[in-house]
Amino acid sequence: MEKIIHTRFAALFISLCTTLLLALPGTAAESLQTQLQQCGQFSDDGKRLACYDQITGNLRQHAEQQFGQEQRQVVEDAPESITATIASAEQGAFGKYTFTLDNGQVWQQVESSSRAIWRGGEQVAVERGVFGSFFMRKVTGGRSLRVKRIQ
Repeated sequence: MEKIIHTRFAALFISLCTTLLLALPGTAAESLQTQLQQCGQFSDDGKRLACYDQITGNLRQHAEQQFGQEQRQVVEDAPESITATIASAEQGAFGKYTFTLDNGQVWQQVESSSRAIWRGGEQVAVERGVFGSFFMRKVTGGRSLRVKRIQ
């Protein structure tokens, strides 16, 4: 029974660490994965638990250092623009278009005052603007549309 509890605890702990691992920058994430693998190699329950406890302390310290700046880190790691091909363009309410890109993202035109005459198969760039805004334009040039990601 005690072995089952330790096994379940280890599985839960690894699941939690994996979730936190995705939030860490690349090198820290790789380091955490290596540490988890090293802890899992201990056959002695006490040593294995002590190893996991130390990792938990390191994660807690990292989380406290990032407190209040979590969103900033995500934005800093994001690219300034992406390039994709329009899979479909559908005109909706108030003449606003919804664009489904070949990468699975769905973007919607924000302002109905700008006319969009874009069709599927055209390559576009989505660029980051100021104050969290985004603009879509054809790669070949032309006017940009203010868009927001809806999916």
